Amino acid sequence: MNKIQDTILICPPAISQAAAMGALQRGASYCRGFLEGLARVRALVLEQFAALHGLCAVPRPDGAFYCLVRVHTAMDAMTLAARLVREHRVAVIPGTAFGLTDGCSLRVSYGALEASTVAEGMSRLVRGVTEIVR
Repeated sequence: MNKIQDTILICPPAISQAAAMGALQRGASYCRGFLEGLARVRALVLEQFAALHGLCAVPRPDGAFYCLVRVHTAMDAMTLAARLVREHRVAVIPGTAFGLTDGCSLRVSYGALEASTVAEGMSRLVRGVTEIVR
């Protein structure tokens, strides 16, 4: 997983590059149209994470489309991520893929998702973290 993630960060696929160029050519107004929806989804994510108060620390992602979550557990991030996938059908990326090696951290992305998809995924994530960590 680390190798795949590394490659994606270094060189986005050609189709992603073409889409980015199209958005840049359309101008800032094209991008602004997505901000309201992204803000709604971010609010939903943070509202759901509030249920994990005491189990996780979640800094507010003011400009990002993901959260870096610090889970208060001795379990390593890869084990927690694998269990969340297997037991709760929700995918996160271990913080170790981003160099976060102190404690258990997860990256939870929500930028490309619809609100209904995020609501379902966050419900699974909150339930999963609660069951696994408690």
